[in-house]
Amino acid sequence: MLQFSAKDKVIMHLHGARSHFLVDKPSDAMTQEGISKAIGINRTHVSRILKPMLDEGSIEASKGHVQGKERKLIYYGLTEAGLSMAKEILKNISDLDIAVRDRGELRITKVRELIQARSEVPILDILRALEESKVLEIIGERLIASNVPLVVGPFLDREEQLEAAKRYIASEAKLLAIFAGYGYGSSTFMKKVALDLWMGPVFWHDLEADSSLEGVKEALKRFCHRIGGSEQLESMRGRRALLCFDNYHDVREEIVDYLIEMNRFLDQSELKMAVAMRGETPSYNRFYQRSEVEGGRVMEVSMHRFDERLARRLLGDDIDDEAFQVIYMITRGQPLALHLVKTGDAERLKKIRLSEEVRFLMYLRTKKKSS
Repeated sequence: MLQFSAKDKVIMHLHGARSHFLVDKPSDAMTQEGISKAIGINRTHVSRILKPMLDEGSIEASKGHVQGKERKLIYYGLTEAGLSMAKEILKNISDLDIAVRDRGELRITKVRELIQARSEVPILDILRALEESKVLEIIGERLIASNVPLVVGPFLDREEQLEAAKRYIASEAKLLAIFAGYGYGSSTFMKKVALDLWMGPVFWHDLEADSSLEGVKEALKRFCHRIGGSEQLESMRGRRALLCFDNYHDVREEIVDYLIEMNRFLDQSELKMAVAMRGETPSYNRFYQRSEVEGGRVMEVSMHRFDERLARRLLGDDIDDEAFQVIYMITRGQPLALHLVKTGDAERLKKIRLSEEVRFLMYLRTKKKSS
């Protein structure tokens, strides 16, 4: 029976984690705790495995901020020697047969064909299936690579825009441009499209969190490596994935040029792209032509303020009618401001409203209808 050592499993786990971590923050999968959970052994045993690997130079240890953790932690990564080991392991198993049940269909395939077709499947799962001579169950997980946490926030109505997004996904259109003023829900809407409507892999990059061209390129290289098997964008030609760029506004010229380049590449591939843009984005930052909209290659969607009906649904029916009218007038139906009033998040609200208004809004939200 085929067997893999604990060292082999650590090597392959770190190889997979390496493809996922962000430009400036590693994944918690690269910590001792993450390795312990992935390999299925206790922390003490992990330490005993890692020490000789550090001594031989197949891995290296660093200390820094890890995704989702407040304090700095020690995390591990492969050195060039470790990468060579990972490639050797992959080479040794690539021609092996493996039984796979994918979307209910049972089939026998080569490991290399499985990795090429379903690159999001963890290599450790493949190793376990080979070790135990069992069927590998693929539950349809998607690769979602992002430089910020992705969660769909409160989402009301927007039926017209959702129908437009559905038409975009089903059509030959390549680019979805989402326009809105700050706080009017373009990011939330794009998350809804990417996470709930789109069924394939997703690349998400928040330009406000990282506006450097180098950061965008490095993150996209990692995504390409996971999906296409190479860091080169050309490896994605035959892959269906959605590339999302959030908070596109008054960006540097190099970012504009890069999106122009990306927009052109879409026509040579199965990729689609969505960009959440401020409504006041300068004309010199536009990276597509009006003729592309008229020809159906680009679809535009605009997000507007909530009407009173939607604002009432968000705030709740129990709030005093007069208080509601004042809240609606002060917030001007801005979805973000209404949500922050609803949740009582005064600190975030102060970033978009005057302090005097915030104090008044926090008072108004407590006024309920008399029974």
